[in-house]
Amino acid sequence: VSGSPEYLTEDLPDSIQVGGRISPQTVWDYVEKLKASGTKEICVVRFTPVTEEDQISYTLLFAYFSSRKRYGVAANNMKQVKDMYLIPLGASDKIPHPLVPFDGPGTYKL
Repeated sequence: VSGSPEYLTEDLPDSIQVGGRISPQTVWDYVEKLKASGTKEICVVRFTPVTEEDQISYTLLFAYFSSRKRYGVAANNMKQVKDMYLIPLGASDKIPHPLVPFDGPGTYKL
C-alpha cells in the first residue's frame, strides 16, 4: 500500500508466522523513532486472504488481536525486513496516524 516493495517480493514468505503480540503504544513509539531517524523505510502492506481456509484463519487472527487490543509480531527470519507487525484494522477503521501520509508508488500485488 505504501513504500517500496522491492525487498518485499524476495523477503516475504508464503505464510507469516506470528511469534507474539505487542502493545500498540510500543509499536507507535518505535515507528516514530524510525521516522525521526530518516534512515529506515517503513512499508505498509495489506494482506488479503485467498482461499476459504485463509479467510477463516484471517478472521480468527483479526478477532484475537482486536479483542486483546494487541498487534502481532511476525517471527519469520527475513533478510531485508527487520521488523514486521500485524495491525488489525477493520473495514471502517482509520489508518493509524504514525503511518500517514502514505508514501511511495502505491498499490502492489505481491
